[in-house]
Amino acid sequence: MAQAFDQFPIERVLGVKTARELTTKQKTFARLVAEGNTGAEAYRLAYSKNAKPVTAGNNACKLKRDTRVINEVEAYRLALEAAEHRTPAALRQLVIKTLVDVMIDPSTPPSARINAAKVAGQITEVAAFTERKEVRTITSSEDAKAKIMQELRRLTNGQAVDATIIEADSLLAELAGIDMDATPPAPDTPQTQE
Repeated sequence: MAQAFDQFPIERVLGVKTARELTTKQKTFARLVAEGNTGAEAYRLAYSKNAKPVTAGNNACKLKRDTRVINEVEAYRLALEAAEHRTPAALRQLVIKTLVDVMIDPSTPPSARINAAKVAGQITEVAAFTERKEVRTITSSEDAKAKIMQELRRLTNGQAVDATIIEADSLLAELAGIDMDATPPAPDTPQTQE
């Protein structure tokens, strides 16, 4: 972030004339304060690393009261805040927070609250208004049998050397669990169940 600020001055990014009168050290001080450093730390980093704590603290206080420095710090804070919302996740979080704030604010007009609720309902995680469709493909047993037979024919037409060709009826009987080698019972003899 610091490299970006060095390449593109804040006044150019924001299009304001906040820092035209500030020195480079004052701009650095303002940036460091905006980034979260204490006034004394920012002063030592921008001006003098060897400054005594009392000197650094007093000079930082003077700088923080200068309206030009105050404006510069605020400009940097706005730029840093905007940079935080550059990722899709951060933008999504900001949108959701804003919508919730609108929905729960009692001073918001009812129409705006309803519109915010509609938009929030369309967010993927909420999915209050998402239409769901289920597509089922039902295949009859005849279609499944035809596909299996077609695949078996394709496989046996290959160059298999050790394949034993059997009739489709015996394969179907085997799949159904019917023993084709068993002798059928005589027609006159009643069948008994075991």
